[in-house]
Amino acid sequence: MRLTALLAGLLLAGTASAQPATPAEVAVIMHQLGMQGLGKNSAEVLFSVSPTLKALDQGGRDCASTQIGKLLDAHFQQQIAGNLGDDGALLVGEWKQFMATPAGVDMGRTFQASAAAQQGMASESPEVSEANKVEIARFMGTPAFQRFIDGLGADGGMPENIGETMSAALKRECRIDFDPEQIS
Repeated sequence: MRLTALLAGLLLAGTASAQPATPAEVAVIMHQLGMQGLGKNSAEVLFSVSPTLKALDQGGRDCASTQIGKLLDAHFQQQIAGNLGDDGALLVGEWKQFMATPAGVDMGRTFQASAAAQQGMASESPEVSEANKVEIARFMGTPAFQRFIDGLGADGGMPENIGETMSAALKRECRIDFDPEQIS
């Protein structure tokens, strides 16, 4: 009887502690993987389609790129956190544990080198031991890894008010008048 009550109590405690991940927790992982510039890189697409952004001088372009990048980074962080689901905090905990291991450090350095190469920066891929490759492959098969990565490509789309939010940020921070309809 006592054992049954104890087990029931442990099971209830485990489900009660499940909670979603926060975008800030996701941001830490993104940084460890070299993804902190993802929003800014994605912003570059807008410069090719927006007449207002195309016409900016370099100072205006830098400011707009930074502000749009911040908004998109926040969107990606929220999207990944949402994709991690109700047990996202637990999955983030698994990421933290793994990233603190030698294999996790190697995976982070490998992702960072790949991100730098995609941005056109010279970067050398780190040497990774066979044992760490095995551990990295194991972690890449976990729900923590899969749901995080799937969150990057989730079909959440952009928030409906992204144009207005972007317009307000560009006006406030860069003194740029941006018509939100340019990105719809």
